[in-house]
Amino acid sequence: MNTDARALVDPDLLARAQRGDPAAIERLLETLAPTLHRFARRLCGDSPDVDDAVQDAMVTIARKVSEFEGRSSLTSWSYAVARSACSHRRRGLKNRPPVEDEHAEQRPSDDKSPEAVASDAELSRAVRAVLETLPEDYREVLVLRDIEGLTAPEAAEAVGLSVDALKSRLHRARGALRKALAPWLEPGARLPSSDAAGVVCPDAVEMLSRKIEGELTTADCAAMEKHVEGCPRCKGACTALTRALGTCARLAKDEAVPEALQEDVRRAMKRWIDEHSRT
Repeated sequence: MNTDARALVDPDLLARAQRGDPAAIERLLETLAPTLHRFARRLCGDSPDVDDAVQDAMVTIARKVSEFEGRSSLTSWSYAVARSACSHRRRGLKNRPPVEDEHAEQRPSDDKSPEAVASDAELSRAVRAVLETLPEDYREVLVLRDIEGLTAPEAAEAVGLSVDALKSRLHRARGALRKALAPWLEPGARLPSSDAAGVVCPDAVEMLSRKIEGELTTADCAAMEKHVEGCPRCKGACTALTRALGTCARLAKDEAVPEALQEDVRRAMKRWIDEHSRT
């Protein structure tokens, strides 16, 4: 199961799955499994509950794919199913200690020094740890938008928000992420407030987030870039957010679905198909 859910799903495959073709359903689930598993890991945090949540989501998708009418994207619909499954599994997890992340170490890159590889791995661990501490509504929009790479409309559909509300929450979540990562990315830095002449700094982090979402005019972008270039504090904050979001984007790589979970899903699907064929 190594196909990304964002890859194009063959319309014929989807149509056959909606008609109840077991082979098509299995192939569709193989396509969705990796990203749904990553999403569940970020929300649930505890490995046994992740496996249960993913299995619940997969069975629900198999049962309800015939009801998918295409009014939203298949990606956002499947994430909404997974989000619901996670919400049932994570309610009793808030006081549990975090488990060690087996994917914390990144694979070495041929064009990076050992020091850079170690620094990237440390930042990845820090980002994972910080994500666990953020409020759930912040964490899920960061996971959907900045880790899994859903579009703003897809992420909004998955969490049941308008696009404007999704972006507003995302800006706040990115700000919280950058602030929590300050000990790693901006040691000793002060939060921007005013320069030596008493000029109040804009919220550079929110401005950068809005720029990423395409919400700034050309004039606003130029003004922000001019200020950031001349303000070390704001420049540091923007650099920190850029590094944090770059690390988020890399978290989705090299995280295969465990073979044991794949086998559990296959068994669950076989039971469901056997029961379905008798009705």
